[in-house]
Amino acid sequence: MSAPRPTVGTVADSRPSEDAPQPPKLLPPHYFIGSVLATALIGILTSPRLLPMPWPLVGLVPMAVGFWLTLRGSRQFAERGTNIIPLSHSTALVTDGVFRISRNPMYLGMLLFLAGAACLANVAWAWLVPASFFGLIRQAFVVREEALMKTTFGADYEAYCGRVRRWL
Repeated sequence: MSAPRPTVGTVADSRPSEDAPQPPKLLPPHYFIGSVLATALIGILTSPRLLPMPWPLVGLVPMAVGFWLTLRGSRQFAERGTNIIPLSHSTALVTDGVFRISRNPMYLGMLLFLAGAACLANVAWAWLVPASFFGLIRQAFVVREEALMKTTFGADYEAYCGRVRRWL
């Protein structure tokens, strides 16, 4: 007989089982910080500039939206008492707030921030960073996390996936 699954909005036993996957050593915030640094270096070391000032300052808008999405999503996890560490045991399925517009608002926020940073860097090469971050996060985390969520929350998670897109 299998253990009961946690349901939407409930908190289950938070002890990880022996067969629970171990979170990776490098987590999305590590990749994000490295990506921000890479974008800054590319902006400093390369040319030509794409747009005259003040147009690159438009990048501040997606940076602000991205920061807010990431912060709000992490706060919602904390409010529900579920684990924020990727690929670890989840105790609640969060489907309200920013999770109504994206199944991955924290990753989307990081991606928007990086797109804004690429705008500020104002060189074509800087756009390789958010594109690479997107591919890496999608393959290393999102796909695997979705499989774990489906296993943990079953039909509730599948219904959520039917209502809310992965990114936007």
